Amino acid sequence: MATDANIEAQGHDVVSPFSGPYAKILRFSFFNASTWLIGLGTPMVLLATELGANSFEVGLAYSFVFLLLPVQIVATAFLPKLGYKKQIIMAWIARGSSLIIPFYLAFLAPTEPTRWMVQALILSAFLFSFFRTFGSCALPPMMYAILPDSVRGKFFSTDQAIVGIAGITTLILFAGLFNYFPTYTAFAAQYAYALFAVVMTIYYMARIKEPPKPLETKLKDIAIETPIICLRKSPFRQYLVFMLISALMGTAFVPLVTYFLKVELELGMAQIMLLTAVQYCGAILGTVIMRERIDKFGAKPVFRLSLILSAIISAYWFFLVTGLFPQLKHGLIVAYFLFGISASQWITSHLKYMPRVCDEQKRALHISVHAAAVGVIGGLAPIIWGYMVKVPGMQPGIQLDVFAIYFLALLVAQLVLFFYVPQLTSEHRDRPSLEASSTLIRPFRYVGQLINIIPDQRKPQDEDSQGRD
Repeated sequence: MATDANIEAQGHDVVSPFSGPYAKILRFSFFNASTWLIGLGTPMVLLATELGANSFEVGLAYSFVFLLLPVQIVATAFLPKLGYKKQIIMAWIARGSSLIIPFYLAFLAPTEPTRWMVQALILSAFLFSFFRTFGSCALPPMMYAILPDSVRGKFFSTDQAIVGIAGITTLILFAGLFNYFPTYTAFAAQYAYALFAVVMTIYYMARIKEPPKPLETKLKDIAIETPIICLRKSPFRQYLVFMLISALMGTAFVPLVTYFLKVELELGMAQIMLLTAVQYCGAILGTVIMRERIDKFGAKPVFRLSLILSAIISAYWFFLVTGLFPQLKHGLIVAYFLFGISASQWITSHLKYMPRVCDEQKRALHISVHAAAVGVIGGLAPIIWGYMVKVPGMQPGIQLDVFAIYFLALLVAQLVLFFYVPQLTSEHRDRPSLEASSTLIRPFRYVGQLINIIPDQRKPQDEDSQGRD
């Protein structure tokens, strides 16, 4: 990757994974998406289920990426010493090494899994999430340091498309493997590919020319200002509470639904992976539809649209789990597709609305504190609800009556948020949306992409028009 001056000379308007100054970073994104998806996504949940994990253990493994988000802020202290690229490569080597554990478990192909295997997989998820924080804190500021203003929008749009393609391709490919090979053989091939993808991410990152190191981050000041920002009455605090309510319920949805499909409905691995691919298709469609229209419609109406779709989905799962309408099982494809659309609308709205409640002079800090707080609360949800719905003892299974209560509570929370949306501030509607990559296959984990306390050196953009509410 070239610096800004060199990029200008190369024709910086060319954004393609096949050629041009941004090809290497886009290829990095492709393989990085595959690694993350296998390491912490649906495949991880399915392997845990195959090893005999209960719902609490699945929720615990899924929660680490949220609970460790504050570490991502602390990890920025190493950037002035190591630089962006070195820190990312070191973190990605350590993160990728944690995938050796699930690969080994799949290689063993146990006919009667023991408890240590589930515990080892949980350890792998923790290590993967922990080392991820050290690399992820460097990626956003590195992108802003590399990309000229004029190409950022085009780059992030292209990056989103590549991440979506990587996610769908990975899921469809390995869904096919589960159809034709023994379960553990397919899992072993899956994690072998993830390890290969780790090597490729390091290969492409090593060939990107690093921008200058950032200035030292004053973590002491951040620690002092964080409680003030969160507790002081302001539109920021209002929106923080709004998002915390959503996170406290919503982040448990993905792992517990996947667990339910495998353990209770006894769907095959391939079917569940294909359903997740359908979800990503819905997310891509939703993002394409709304990306150019969010300024016209405004963030708050799109929030409400997302909540309406989410409420419909929650009602669907409530009736499916209770067994009142068992034929609803045939509507899983539609439910997953709508979930993808709903999640994409929520993310698009958040990226548009978040700048409204931030102090322009401390925008990076406000966004990072908000993301970390939402992430921590979101990390508690899979643990709490995973524990509440688990059957007594350590055996796999879900208490369906308690799981139905979860969806009822989720539905109530969504309706409360729907009617509260008009109370959110309508000030500063002219501020541009945040730019973030790799949000399509992270329906809730997108908050980790927004933690960036390295100030953006761009000049404020002048807005000629004012967006709607």
